[in-house]
Amino acid sequence: MSEEKTTPPEASPPAAAPKAPKKLQPRVAEKAPAKVAAPAEAPAVETPVVEKSAAKKPAVKKPAVKKPSRLEETKARNKKALSEALAKAQAVQIKPPAETPQVPVASSKPAKPVKAKKVKLVRHSFSMPETEYAQIAVLKKRIADAGGKAKRSELVRAGIAALSALDNAQLTAAMGRIESIKTGRPKK
Repeated sequence: MSEEKTTPPEASPPAAAPKAPKKLQPRVAEKAPAKVAAPAEAPAVETPVVEKSAAKKPAVKKPAVKKPSRLEETKARNKKALSEALAKAQAVQIKPPAETPQVPVASSKPAKPVKAKKVKLVRHSFSMPETEYAQIAVLKKRIADAGGKAKRSELVRAGIAALSALDNAQLTAAMGRIESIKTGRPKK
């Protein structure tokens, strides 16, 4: 090929037709000669009984069986275990829940209240006169005597709830009874 490229096409001598590639023939094992059957008309000849071990047979070597390594054994075990697990997983059929209209059922147990979304808590500080702060302890004692239990923050929240239940005139009157204090921290 390189010669064809180096010489100009006009100057090249007429080339002979390229040879066809040689066809490869597969190797074929030699066949054993076929046994010739005895003619049916031949008289029956008694043949002596010969033990199998004494009979000559052509020696046929079995291919050597390679023992698998530990790694190959482990891989085979893992593949088998995975295929079994996959078959079991595919055999499981999950039925979709049947859609039934929800009818309230009267039962002896009270229904659980629906949990409300958790409310974010806010931390804040405020100032109040000592007399009003002492009222918190008095109110906590009254609640304890009645069999209840309350924290300071719960009392403040209850007071806000009570104020929010008032109408505008009552709320304005209640706020008028509270004295106004300076905002900020008190000086020591």
